[in-house]
Amino acid sequence: MGCDIHSFAERKINNKWEKVGEHFSLGEWEKEYYKKEKNDSPFDWRSYSMFAFLADVRNYDHCEPISKPKGIPDDVCDEIKSEYEYWESDVHSSSYLTLKELLDFDYDKKFWNRRVMKNNNGASLAEEGEGNVLSYRENLGDFFFIHLKELQELGEPDDVRIVFWFDN
Repeated sequence: MGCDIHSFAERKINNKWEKVGEHFSLGEWEKEYYKKEKNDSPFDWRSYSMFAFLADVRNYDHCEPISKPKGIPDDVCDEIKSEYEYWESDVHSSSYLTLKELLDFDYDKKFWNRRVMKNNNGASLAEEGEGNVLSYRENLGDFFFIHLKELQELGEPDDVRIVFWFDN
């Protein structure tokens, strides 16, 4: 069974968090399917490397996550809180990260990605000498940084955050 992310962006306006609307670029397939250019969900694609980085979920890469899951923030906006409550019985690893936390991370830091494919049996843990040493930037891919740039357009780093959770 696969794992998916549910993610939203908020920005603080007049000391209150508000959900951001359709601000985040879609991939080519999604643009064609949904017949639009943007949606309201940053980092909204299945990438176990990204899930591992954001919250140590499906961490087959054995990378160091930016944070362990912190739960849903107490001051989350009502719209996202309602969405979370709808999914609550099926979710795990809920968390949030400020734009500052995302910007402060050293994406050029390298790690030994221990996820390898062996004998068409899916992902396996690399033995010594297998796998790849690469940067978080390489592992996360260009589209991650497009969304990170779009988050920067929303305001000051302490006044913008993503709220997310996962389901299987």
